[in-house]
Amino acid sequence: MRRRTVVAAAATVLITGAAVTTGVAFAHEIPQQPAKYGAGHAADRGGMVFVQSNDPKHNSVLAFRRAADGKLTPAGEYRTGGRGGAQKDNPFDPLASQESLVVDRTRQMMIAVNAGSNSVTTFRVRGQRLTDPHTVSSGGDFPSSIAVSGSTVYVLNAGGKTNVSGFHLTDRGLQPLSKSARDLGITNDATPLFTASPPQVGFSPDGRHLVVTTKSGNTIDVFGVEKDGRLSAKPVSTRSNGDVPFSFVFDRKGHLLVTEAAKSGVTSYALRADGKLQVITPSVESGQQTLCWIAPAGKFFYGTNPGSSTITLYHVDDAGLVSIGGKKRRAPARSTWPPRPTDRCSTCRTPWLARSRASGWRATDR
Repeated sequence: MRRRTVVAAAATVLITGAAVTTGVAFAHEIPQQPAKYGAGHAADRGGMVFVQSNDPKHNSVLAFRRAADGKLTPAGEYRTGGRGGAQKDNPFDPLASQESLVVDRTRQMMIAVNAGSNSVTTFRVRGQRLTDPHTVSSGGDFPSSIAVSGSTVYVLNAGGKTNVSGFHLTDRGLQPLSKSARDLGITNDATPLFTASPPQVGFSPDGRHLVVTTKSGNTIDVFGVEKDGRLSAKPVSTRSNGDVPFSFVFDRKGHLLVTEAAKSGVTSYALRADGKLQVITPSVESGQQTLCWIAPAGKFFYGTNPGSSTITLYHVDDAGLVSIGGKKRRAPARSTWPPRPTDRCSTCRTPWLARSRASGWRATDR
Protein backbone atom coordinates (compact mmCIF):
# COMPACT_ATOMS: atom_id res chain seq x y z
CA MET A 1 0.00 0.00 0.00
CA ARG A 2 2.84 2.41 0.82
CA ARG A 3 4.41 1.96 -2.63
CA ARG A 4 1.13 2.76 -4.39
CA THR A 5 0.57 5.82 -2.19
CA VAL A 6 4.03 7.22 -2.90
CA VAL A 7 3.71 6.71 -6.66
CA ALA A 8 0.25 8.30 -6.72
CA ALA A 9 1.57 11.32 -4.83
CA ALA A 10 4.33 11.83 -7.39
CA ALA A 11 1.82 11.65 -10.23
CA THR A 12 -0.36 14.24 -8.53
CA VAL A 13 2.55 16.69 -8.30
CA LEU A 14 3.25 16.20 -12.00
CA ILE A 15 -0.31 16.98 -13.03
CA THR A 16 -0.98 19.94 -10.72
CA GLY A 17 -0.82 23.25 -12.54
CA ALA A 18 0.28 21.71 -15.84
CA ALA A 19 -1.17 22.42 -19.24
CA VAL A 20 -2.96 19.48 -20.82
CA THR A 21 -1.06 18.33 -23.91
CA THR A 22 -0.35 15.29 -26.00
CA GLY A 23 2.61 16.93 -27.72
CA VAL A 24 5.42 15.68 -25.53
CA ALA A 25 8.40 13.73 -26.77
CA PHE A 26 12.14 13.54 -26.41
CA ALA A 27 14.84 15.51 -28.27
CA HIS A 28 18.41 15.08 -29.50
CA GLU A 29 20.99 17.54 -30.71
CA ILE A 30 23.62 16.79 -33.35
CA PRO A 31 26.39 19.38 -32.97
CA GLN A 32 28.46 20.41 -35.96
CA GLN A 33 32.19 19.81 -35.86
CA PRO A 34 33.68 22.62 -33.75
CA ALA A 35 36.24 25.02 -35.16
CA LYS A 36 39.52 25.14 -33.26
CA TYR A 37 40.74 28.35 -31.68
CA GLY A 38 43.61 28.70 -29.26
CA ALA A 39 45.18 25.86 -27.31
CA GLY A 40 42.72 23.14 -26.37
CA HIS A 41 39.60 25.17 -27.15
CA ALA A 42 36.90 24.84 -29.76
CA ALA A 43 34.38 27.34 -31.10
CA ASP A 44 30.77 26.21 -31.13
CA ARG A 45 29.33 26.17 -34.66
CA GLY A 46 25.86 25.16 -33.61
CA GLY A 47 24.09 22.01 -34.75
CA MET A 48 20.73 20.34 -35.29
CA VAL A 49 18.07 19.65 -32.66
CA PHE A 50 15.48 16.94 -33.36
CA VAL A 51 12.24 16.82 -31.37
CA GLN A 52 9.54 14.18 -31.39
CA SER A 53 6.02 15.63 -31.50
CA ASN A 54 4.13 12.59 -30.15
CA ASP A 55 1.10 13.78 -32.14
CA PRO A 56 -1.76 11.28 -31.59
CA LYS A 57 -2.75 11.44 -35.27
CA HIS A 58 0.58 11.75 -37.08
CA ASN A 59 3.70 11.37 -34.96
CA SER A 60 6.63 13.35 -36.37
CA VAL A 61 10.24 14.28 -35.73
CA LEU A 62 10.68 18.05 -35.93
CA ALA A 63 14.07 19.45 -36.96
CA PHE A 64 15.59 22.74 -35.78
CA ARG A 65 18.89 24.43 -36.62
CA ARG A 66 20.71 25.59 -33.50
CA ALA A 67 22.92 28.65 -33.79
CA ALA A 68 26.06 29.10 -31.69
CA ASP A 69 24.08 31.41 -29.37
CA GLY A 70 21.41 28.75 -28.80
CA LYS A 71 18.74 30.19 -31.09
CA LEU A 72 16.57 27.55 -32.78
CA THR A 73 15.17 27.86 -36.32
CA PRO A 74 12.62 25.34 -37.73
CA ALA A 75 14.21 23.15 -40.40
CA GLY A 76 11.58 20.55 -41.31
CA GLU A 77 9.11 17.91 -40.15
CA TYR A 78 9.46 14.17 -40.77
CA ARG A 79 6.47 11.92 -40.18
CA THR A 80 7.15 8.53 -38.64
CA GLY A 81 4.12 6.83 -40.18
CA GLY A 82 2.87 6.01 -36.68
CA ARG A 83 0.85 7.71 -33.96
CA GLY A 84 1.83 9.26 -30.66
CA GLY A 85 0.24 8.10 -27.43
CA ALA A 86 -0.82 9.35 -24.00
CA GLN A 87 -1.09 7.50 -20.72
CA LYS A 88 -4.42 7.64 -18.93
CA ASP A 89 -3.72 9.65 -15.81
CA ASN A 90 -0.87 12.01 -16.69
CA PRO A 91 -1.59 14.57 -19.42
CA PHE A 92 1.48 16.53 -18.29
CA ASP A 93 3.88 13.87 -19.58
CA PRO A 94 1.99 11.44 -21.84
CA LEU A 95 4.88 8.98 -22.31
CA ALA A 96 6.26 9.26 -18.74
CA SER A 97 9.62 7.95 -19.88
CA GLN A 98 13.17 8.80 -20.87
CA GLU A 99 14.87 7.94 -24.21
CA SER A 100 11.84 7.75 -26.49
CA LEU A 101 13.94 9.25 -29.31
CA VAL A 102 17.55 8.13 -29.69
CA VAL A 103 20.43 8.41 -32.16
CA ASP A 104 22.98 5.78 -33.14
CA ARG A 105 25.93 7.95 -34.14
CA THR A 106 27.93 5.11 -35.67
CA ARG A 107 25.27 4.26 -38.24
CA GLN A 108 23.77 7.77 -38.27
CA MET A 109 20.34 6.33 -37.53
CA MET A 110 17.55 7.89 -35.45
CA ILE A 111 14.92 5.74 -33.71
CA ALA A 112 11.54 6.96 -32.43
CA VAL A 113 8.69 5.24 -30.60
CA ASN A 114 5.09 5.46 -31.80
CA ALA A 115 3.27 4.76 -28.54
CA GLY A 116 -0.20 5.11 -30.05
CA SER A 117 0.36 2.54 -32.80
CA ASN A 118 2.70 0.10 -30.98
CA SER A 119 5.53 0.60 -33.44
CA VAL A 120 9.06 1.98 -33.78
CA THR A 121 10.45 4.03 -36.67
CA THR A 122 14.03 4.46 -37.85
CA PHE A 123 15.38 7.30 -39.99
CA ARG A 124 18.75 7.73 -41.65
CA VAL A 125 20.40 11.01 -40.60
CA ARG A 126 21.83 12.79 -43.63
CA GLY A 127 23.30 16.08 -42.50
CA GLN A 128 20.34 18.27 -41.56
CA ARG A 129 17.73 15.91 -42.99
CA LEU A 130 16.09 12.62 -42.04
CA THR A 131 15.45 10.08 -44.82
CA ASP A 132 14.45 6.46 -45.40
CA PRO A 133 11.80 5.97 -42.67
CA HIS A 134 11.21 2.32 -41.76
CA THR A 135 8.57 1.24 -39.25
CA VAL A 136 8.20 -2.11 -37.45
CA SER A 137 6.06 -3.47 -34.62
CA SER A 138 7.51 -2.76 -31.17
CA GLY A 139 6.73 -6.28 -29.92
CA GLY A 140 4.21 -5.09 -27.34
CA ASP A 141 1.88 -2.29 -26.25
CA PHE A 142 2.74 1.39 -25.76
CA PRO A 143 6.48 1.53 -26.57
CA SER A 144 8.01 4.35 -24.54
CA SER A 145 11.81 3.97 -24.28
CA ILE A 146 14.67 2.72 -26.47
CA ALA A 147 18.17 1.40 -25.71
CA VAL A 148 20.98 0.96 -28.26
CA SER A 149 24.33 -0.82 -27.94
CA GLY A 150 26.22 -1.56 -31.13
CA SER A 151 23.76 -3.22 -33.48
CA THR A 152 21.47 -4.38 -30.66
CA VAL A 153 18.34 -2.41 -29.80
CA TYR A 154 15.78 -3.02 -27.05
CA VAL A 155 12.40 -1.34 -26.81
CA LEU A 156 10.49 -0.99 -23.55
CA ASN A 157 6.77 -1.69 -23.99
CA ALA A 158 5.02 -0.07 -21.02
CA GLY A 159 1.46 -1.22 -21.72
CA GLY A 160 -0.34 -4.56 -21.51
CA LYS A 161 1.95 -7.36 -20.39
CA THR A 162 5.00 -5.13 -20.09
CA ASN A 163 8.21 -6.34 -21.71
CA VAL A 164 11.46 -5.45 -23.38
CA SER A 165 11.80 -6.66 -27.00
CA GLY A 166 15.04 -6.94 -28.97
CA PHE A 167 16.02 -5.95 -32.51
CA HIS A 168 19.03 -5.88 -34.82
CA LEU A 169 19.82 -2.42 -36.17
CA THR A 170 20.72 -2.64 -39.85
CA ASP A 171 21.24 -0.12 -42.64
CA ARG A 172 17.62 -0.78 -43.62
CA GLY A 173 16.20 -0.27 -40.15
CA LEU A 174 15.21 -2.62 -37.35
CA GLN A 175 14.83 -6.38 -37.68
CA PRO A 176 13.20 -8.32 -34.80
CA LEU A 177 15.55 -10.49 -32.75
CA SER A 178 13.86 -13.86 -32.27
CA LYS A 179 13.26 -15.14 -28.73
CA SER A 180 14.46 -11.85 -27.26
CA ALA A 181 11.33 -10.58 -25.46
CA ARG A 182 11.43 -10.66 -21.67
CA ASP A 183 8.40 -10.01 -19.47
CA LEU A 184 8.81 -7.48 -16.66
CA GLY A 185 6.14 -8.97 -14.39
CA ILE A 186 3.87 -5.91 -14.56
CA THR A 187 0.49 -6.10 -16.29
CA ASN A 188 -1.21 -2.86 -17.38
CA ASP A 189 -4.00 -1.91 -19.70
CA ALA A 190 -2.85 -1.56 -23.30
CA THR A 191 -2.71 2.18 -22.62
CA PRO A 192 -1.09 2.20 -19.19
CA LEU A 193 -1.43 4.32 -16.09
CA PHE A 194 1.49 6.60 -15.26
CA THR A 195 1.78 5.01 -11.83
CA ALA A 196 2.22 1.50 -13.27
CA SER A 197 4.33 2.01 -16.39
CA PRO A 198 8.10 1.32 -16.38
CA PRO A 199 9.87 4.57 -17.39
CA GLN A 200 13.21 3.62 -18.99
CA VAL A 201 15.39 0.93 -20.53
CA GLY A 202 19.12 1.35 -21.14
CA PHE A 203 22.39 -0.49 -21.69
CA SER A 204 25.41 -0.32 -19.44
CA PRO A 205 28.42 1.38 -21.13
CA ASP A 206 30.04 -1.98 -21.95
CA GLY A 207 26.78 -3.38 -23.35
CA ARG A 208 26.84 -6.40 -21.01
CA HIS A 209 23.78 -5.41 -19.00
CA LEU A 210 20.34 -4.02 -19.79
CA VAL A 211 18.74 -1.89 -17.06
CA VAL A 212 15.00 -1.23 -16.54
CA THR A 213 13.43 0.96 -13.86
CA THR A 214 9.92 0.26 -12.55
CA LYS A 215 7.84 2.85 -10.68
CA SER A 216 5.14 0.56 -9.29
CA GLY A 217 7.58 -2.21 -8.41
CA ASN A 218 10.05 0.32 -6.98
CA THR A 219 12.89 -1.74 -8.47
CA ILE A 220 15.87 -1.48 -10.76
CA ASP A 221 16.04 -4.65 -12.88
CA VAL A 222 19.27 -5.71 -14.56
CA PHE A 223 19.38 -8.33 -17.33
CA GLY A 224 22.57 -9.95 -18.52
CA VAL A 225 23.21 -9.52 -22.28
CA GLU A 226 24.58 -12.49 -24.22
CA LYS A 227 26.93 -12.19 -27.22
CA ASP A 228 24.03 -12.75 -29.61
CA GLY A 229 22.11 -9.84 -28.04
CA ARG A 230 19.57 -11.95 -26.17
CA LEU A 231 18.98 -11.44 -22.48
CA SER A 232 19.20 -13.61 -19.40
CA ALA A 233 15.92 -15.39 -18.65
CA LYS A 234 15.34 -13.33 -15.50
CA PRO A 235 16.72 -10.02 -14.28
CA VAL A 236 18.58 -9.35 -11.06
CA SER A 237 16.11 -7.09 -9.25
CA THR A 238 17.29 -4.51 -6.71
CA ARG A 239 14.90 -2.44 -4.60
CA SER A 240 15.45 1.24 -5.32
CA ASN A 241 17.14 3.17 -2.53
CA GLY A 242 14.49 5.89 -2.90
CA ASP A 243 10.84 5.66 -3.92
CA VAL A 244 9.63 5.89 -7.53
CA PRO A 245 12.83 5.25 -9.54
CA PHE A 246 12.36 7.02 -12.86
CA SER A 247 15.23 7.80 -15.24
CA PHE A 248 18.91 6.92 -15.18
CA VAL A 249 22.27 7.60 -16.82
CA PHE A 250 25.79 6.24 -16.47
CA ASP A 251 28.73 8.51 -15.73
CA ARG A 252 32.12 8.30 -17.44
CA LYS A 253 33.37 5.78 -14.89
CA GLY A 254 30.38 3.47 -15.36
CA HIS A 255 28.49 4.39 -12.18
CA LEU A 256 24.71 4.21 -12.45
CA LEU A 257 22.77 7.36 -11.43
CA VAL A 258 19.03 6.89 -10.84
CA THR A 259 16.47 9.63 -10.20
CA GLU A 260 13.74 9.15 -7.60
CA ALA A 261 10.56 11.11 -8.26
CA ALA A 262 8.95 10.80 -4.82
CA LYS A 263 11.45 13.00 -2.95
CA SER A 264 13.53 14.30 -5.88
CA GLY A 265 16.64 12.33 -5.03
CA VAL A 266 19.54 10.88 -7.02
CA THR A 267 21.24 7.67 -5.91
CA SER A 268 24.49 6.41 -7.42
CA TYR A 269 25.23 2.69 -7.71
CA ALA A 270 28.12 0.46 -8.67
CA LEU A 271 26.96 -2.17 -11.18
CA ARG A 272 28.64 -5.50 -10.54
CA ALA A 273 29.37 -8.14 -13.18
CA ASP A 274 26.61 -10.38 -11.74
CA GLY A 275 24.00 -7.62 -12.18
CA LYS A 276 23.78 -6.70 -8.50
CA LEU A 277 23.80 -3.02 -7.53
CA GLN A 278 25.73 -1.52 -4.63
CA VAL A 279 24.76 1.92 -3.33
CA ILE A 280 27.55 4.51 -3.45
CA THR A 281 25.69 7.72 -2.57
CA PRO A 282 22.15 7.26 -1.20
CA SER A 283 19.35 9.63 -2.27
CA VAL A 284 20.89 13.09 -2.64
CA GLU A 285 17.70 15.15 -2.33
CA SER A 286 17.43 18.65 -3.82
CA GLY A 287 14.38 19.83 -1.90
CA GLN A 288 12.54 20.26 -5.22
CA GLN A 289 9.43 18.45 -6.46
CA THR A 290 9.21 15.39 -8.70
CA LEU A 291 12.68 14.94 -10.15
CA CYS A 292 12.14 12.82 -13.26
CA TRP A 293 14.78 13.27 -15.99
CA ILE A 294 18.55 13.55 -15.89
CA ALA A 295 21.14 14.34 -18.58
CA PRO A 296 24.96 14.33 -18.64
CA ALA A 297 26.98 17.35 -19.79
CA GLY A 298 30.67 16.70 -19.35
CA LYS A 299 31.38 16.00 -15.68
CA PHE A 300 28.05 17.51 -14.65
CA PHE A 301 24.48 16.22 -14.71
CA TYR A 302 21.25 18.20 -14.94
CA GLY A 303 17.97 17.00 -13.46
CA THR A 304 14.56 18.50 -14.25
CA ASN A 305 11.94 18.96 -11.52
CA PRO A 306 8.58 19.64 -13.22
CA GLY A 307 6.72 19.87 -9.92
CA SER A 308 8.70 22.97 -8.88
CA SER A 309 9.73 24.29 -12.32
CA THR A 310 13.42 23.97 -11.57
CA ILE A 311 16.60 22.38 -12.87
CA THR A 312 19.19 20.99 -10.48
CA LEU A 313 22.92 20.75 -11.22
CA TYR A 314 24.70 17.63 -9.92
CA HIS A 315 28.38 16.76 -9.78
CA VAL A 316 29.69 13.19 -9.67
CA ASP A 317 33.33 12.54 -8.77
CA ASP A 318 35.50 9.66 -10.00
CA ALA A 319 34.36 7.46 -7.11
CA GLY A 320 30.69 7.95 -8.00
CA LEU A 321 29.91 10.30 -5.09
CA VAL A 322 27.04 12.64 -5.94
CA SER A 323 26.72 16.24 -4.75
CA ILE A 324 24.56 19.17 -5.79
CA GLY A 325 26.40 21.90 -7.68
CA GLY A 326 29.71 20.26 -6.78
CA LYS A 327 29.29 21.26 -3.12
CA LYS A 328 28.11 19.26 -0.15
CA ARG A 329 24.90 21.21 0.26
CA ARG A 330 21.28 21.03 -0.82
CA ALA A 331 20.85 24.14 -2.96
CA PRO A 332 19.07 23.62 -6.29
CA ALA A 333 19.82 25.57 -9.43
CA ARG A 334 16.50 27.25 -10.24
CA SER A 335 15.12 27.71 -13.73
CA THR A 336 12.86 30.52 -14.88
CA TRP A 337 11.83 28.88 -18.18
CA PRO A 338 9.89 26.84 -19.07
CA PRO A 339 7.08 26.90 -16.50
CA ARG A 340 7.25 23.08 -16.32
CA PRO A 341 10.45 21.46 -17.62
CA THR A 342 9.45 18.09 -19.11
CA ASP A 343 12.63 16.30 -20.15
CA ARG A 344 16.01 17.49 -21.23
CA CYS A 345 18.94 17.02 -23.57
CA SER A 346 22.51 18.22 -23.68
CA THR A 347 25.65 18.07 -25.75
CA CYS A 348 29.12 17.59 -24.34
CA ARG A 349 30.56 19.98 -26.94
CA THR A 350 28.53 23.01 -25.93
CA PRO A 351 27.13 24.52 -22.72
CA TRP A 352 23.55 24.38 -23.99
CA LEU A 353 20.88 22.44 -22.16
CA ALA A 354 17.62 22.03 -24.05
CA ARG A 355 14.35 21.64 -22.17
CA SER A 356 10.83 21.15 -23.33
CA ARG A 357 7.70 23.01 -22.35
CA ALA A 358 4.55 21.53 -20.91
CA SER A 359 2.75 23.17 -23.83
CA GLY A 360 5.21 21.99 -26.45
CA TRP A 361 7.36 18.94 -27.20
CA ARG A 362 10.10 16.97 -25.55
CA ALA A 363 13.54 17.40 -27.15
CA THR A 364 16.64 15.25 -28.10
CA ASP A 365 20.28 15.97 -28.84
CA ARG A 366 22.49 14.56 -31.55
